Amino acid sequence: MKRVQTEAPPLTEEEKDWIARNAAAQRERHAAIVAEMEALTPERDAWIDGFFERIQTRGFNTNCDERQIIDKDELPEKPDRPFKVTF
Repeated sequence: MKRVQTEAPPLTEEEKDWIARNAAAQRERHAAIVAEMEALTPERDAWIDGFFERIQTRGFNTNCDERQIIDKDELPEKPDRPFKVTF
């Protein structure tokens, strides 16, 4: 069965160069974003710890003024792997 996507027109050298330049620029932007996210790791860990403390003491709203407090044994354990930020 013949499909449209199996027969792409050949790329010119100019188009190949453009794709290569843009891919390189995208890799640089991605590396910069990853570096920024990794630099935030200590601050992010503090945010997570603060959140866990709040939901154990104050709880969170479930309905209007009703709050539910989370027990320490219900909290997720921190994984052994590094925290992965999806962006």
